[in-house]
Amino acid sequence: MTRTERIKEYILSTKPEICLERGRIYTEECLKNIAQPVVIRRARAFRRYLREMTLYIGPDDLLLGNTASKPRAAALFPEYAVNWIRDELDTFAARPSQQFPISEEQKAEIRKMCDAWDGATHFDRVDYTLKDTIGEYLMEPGPDGKGHQHPSINQTMSIEHNQNGDGHIIPDYVSLLQTGLGAVTRHAQTRLSLLDEHDPEYLDQRAFLESVVLCMEGTKEYLERLAHLAIETAKSEPDAGRKAELTELSRICHKISTEKPDTFYEALQLVLTVHLLIQIESNGHSISMGRMDSFLYPFYRRDCADGTMDAKKAQQLYECFLLKCFEANKLRDWGTTEILGGNQLFQSITLGGQTEDGETAVNPLSYIFLRALGNTNMNIPTVVVSIGKTTPTAFIEASLEALVAHKGGMPAFFNDDIAVDMMIRAGVSLRDARNWASMGCSEVRVPGKHGTGVTPVYVNMLKILELALHGGCNPATGKVLCASSRSLKDCTSIDEVIALFEEQLDYYLPFIPKIESAIAESYFTLTPTPFLSAVMNYRIDMAKDISWGRGPNYNDTIVHAHGFPNVANALTALDRVVFQQKKYSMARVLEAMDANFEGEENEAVRKALLDCPKLGNDEDEVDAMCNRIFRIMPEKMKQYKPLRGGQFGCTAQTVVMNVIDGEVIGATPDGRLSGEAIADNLSPTPGTDHNGLTAVFNSVAKIDHALMDNGSILNVKFHPTSLNDAEKVAKVASAIRVYFMKGGFQVQFNVISREVLEDAQRHPEQYRSLVVKVAGFSAFYVELEKKWQDQLIARTEYAS
Repeated sequence: MTRTERIKEYILSTKPEICLERGRIYTEECLKNIAQPVVIRRARAFRRYLREMTLYIGPDDLLLGNTASKPRAAALFPEYAVNWIRDELDTFAARPSQQFPISEEQKAEIRKMCDAWDGATHFDRVDYTLKDTIGEYLMEPGPDGKGHQHPSINQTMSIEHNQNGDGHIIPDYVSLLQTGLGAVTRHAQTRLSLLDEHDPEYLDQRAFLESVVLCMEGTKEYLERLAHLAIETAKSEPDAGRKAELTELSRICHKISTEKPDTFYEALQLVLTVHLLIQIESNGHSISMGRMDSFLYPFYRRDCADGTMDAKKAQQLYECFLLKCFEANKLRDWGTTEILGGNQLFQSITLGGQTEDGETAVNPLSYIFLRALGNTNMNIPTVVVSIGKTTPTAFIEASLEALVAHKGGMPAFFNDDIAVDMMIRAGVSLRDARNWASMGCSEVRVPGKHGTGVTPVYVNMLKILELALHGGCNPATGKVLCASSRSLKDCTSIDEVIALFEEQLDYYLPFIPKIESAIAESYFTLTPTPFLSAVMNYRIDMAKDISWGRGPNYNDTIVHAHGFPNVANALTALDRVVFQQKKYSMARVLEAMDANFEGEENEAVRKALLDCPKLGNDEDEVDAMCNRIFRIMPEKMKQYKPLRGGQFGCTAQTVVMNVIDGEVIGATPDGRLSGEAIADNLSPTPGTDHNGLTAVFNSVAKIDHALMDNGSILNVKFHPTSLNDAEKVAKVASAIRVYFMKGGFQVQFNVISREVLEDAQRHPEQYRSLVVKVAGFSAFYVELEKKWQDQLIARTEYAS
């Protein structure tokens, strides 16, 4: 077995468990001396955890660091929420997947921990604020009662991020690698010494800067502990080669605890350390790493020049890095776990792109990292490639070869030129825009300069249309919050129908800033993140936590909006059948929909609707409709400002909410039946794209993707024969380039047959390592709930 195979076996053979160390320490430190500033208490907890947590070294590890006491162990973050932990404590070990064995002694301690935090968590504060401000409009989770959805407003928008940390950020690794961690400490100490005692914010600023110093002290001790563990382990290591590896690791950890890195190896260890410590401080999603091939390349080039590094060594180190990221795990409520299927943290790494001067940033390390990705075949972290006008064709082809080798949907392909356009439209400078990296699933960020991106709301656009078609009434509940200004039956054109759709949007969208304010205020007040703030631009100079937002940082609060393909298909069908052909009246279509198209006559109405143009077939009528609807949401959100400043940036990604969203929507004019999943991201509704992949690319490229600066996703499923030789790889690479030149933003591929997916459903024990691309993330297929597996099977399968 290779080293990488041995490490994978070591990690996967370690069963997930719950680690109580962090929860215990944070409970003790944060809930005592409550007269002290919250940020100081959290910094002391962080430092103490790094001083006392269990450290380990795997038998083949070439990089060191961990977030909990064992690989795949999940730490507890009681400061965010304890209600669901208490409710599900007895079920952790009996889950169908992501089981966490737990003893009665551990349960007893966790219950005490939950009692200590009861009423004092982020969830409690957000829950209070939301109920106090918009409580009468809130609904409990969806009709299945499984907790798949967080509280919603008339099922049009579900509210997220009141049980987790903030996250959604990329640190400033470029500066960190140039100056080292010691420079961060000195910067905070200098800024602290220059504070003006007469400044009204003096006390808050002093507390923040002192907390940064505490966190950096803890970081130094953490690295020194790792260095000590490595050298002690080396003493008893019988193999001379392994002894030398451990001795070198000890040297590296000791050095980077205070000094800047000088080698590729040192730089990679520093990046891993910072990444893991951000995960320790907060359990937020999408803590991403930026353009690793770019900021590590100077170290690699220098090492190659002096003969201490080569491509083989660099690839091995990067494979170890990817697997170290995979070791981190997260305990979630069962509803969310069931949806996401596995230990997804939405970490993202970007390769390729362009320099600040507009030249290609692809370099030899880019290709090495692609080979490492293909050789690890795990579901996290997510790796994406940035492809633009300056990108060499060889890099696109190498990315496709890595996709085939990885077998799990990575890398995904992003349009560098559209991303830069997105950033510029959002007020980002050209040089910063060219330095963008992917964060999470499809969001575009400037590393170090964009603040955290709390995701407060998932807007169900097809549900909004359903309300508009029923006079503002929710057919599932009978509730009317916004009665339509006119009857749908009186509409004489599709423009008037769209006006009713916008009328509903205008009613529901103002809830978003209220929800965002409640969540953002709580993050800043109860769970500041001084370590994360210290590795971002501007925050030490401002003496303000990153969760406060504002300042020179770009602030872009994410708002999800789902169902654009369905809405476009539905409106196009109504326009054709009712207004153009006058085949059925609006009343007749509504009657058939309300009957879920049951019965011969209603089925005939459905057939007429299904026969209308559908997104994904390169038909201008429906494609133009999709682009028209796509523009509405970001345009309307411009009138609102987030609490943290900046803007509300929209995204059309569904994550996996397309299945959940569909469960609360009745039959719709696109011919969809009640309860069926809505379209996945911006992908065509399964079974409606009949003209091949080129037609899909042409349709989706007609959308102005730069309007939504938090991105969109197109999922494509290839049969494995589509990429099984160099000629086919070149053909697909050319298709991607043309798609991007026409304006497409993103595409990602599953290279797997329907037969394999169906066999994996029947024999999951034979497919434990099967990774698939779900949305903007990958997951182990057998850990997904069956309805998500079915949705993957239903996707159109293409063959070249």
